[in-house]
Amino acid sequence: MGMKKVTYLLIGIGVVVFALVGARTQSATDEFRFEAGKLKDTSVWTQVNKDPYYISASADALCRAPSAANYESERKTNPHAGTYITVYVNQIGRDAMFSKKLRRFPEGSVIVKEKIGNYFEGRKPVLYTLMRKREPGYNPAVGDWEFSVVAANGTQVEAIGKLENCQGCHINKQDSDFVFRPYVNSQ
Repeated sequence: MGMKKVTYLLIGIGVVVFALVGARTQSATDEFRFEAGKLKDTSVWTQVNKDPYYISASADALCRAPSAANYESERKTNPHAGTYITVYVNQIGRDAMFSKKLRRFPEGSVIVKEKIGNYFEGRKPVLYTLMRKREPGYNPAVGDWEFSVVAANGTQVEAIGKLENCQGCHINKQDSDFVFRPYVNSQ
């Protein structure tokens, strides 16, 4: 094999390797994995509210994975059946979350709402809901947020994407980049 052919072969292999690595890198940057066990890692997450924040039974019933099955009738009829939430934000979204002036969250921001069960459920996590700020144009109706619902085990994704039940509430918060913030404590 001549030197010219070897050079072309090496260039061809280099192009293929570059394309494969580039494709892998591109998909990896879009990949987001949530692990609830890491929420206490302060190098990644900031706890937004010092004490669990109470949410009403009606808000609790709306904030879950979409499903054809009806949510527990107890939550819909008992005003004491609401849950508490603890909210976390990653470092990318921290400044926007704690800003006195409402502002847009930067791409890559992630907000986690840990739903904590009521007294009868043992005051342990029952569900996690996440908002992840995606690239411009991903979901313009709600500020390019992607919504996820993660099971109580903290890793099993039950739903992800442009979830209508999430968007139905958040669409009314355009003035705060579609984020509810009544639980924000000063840090």
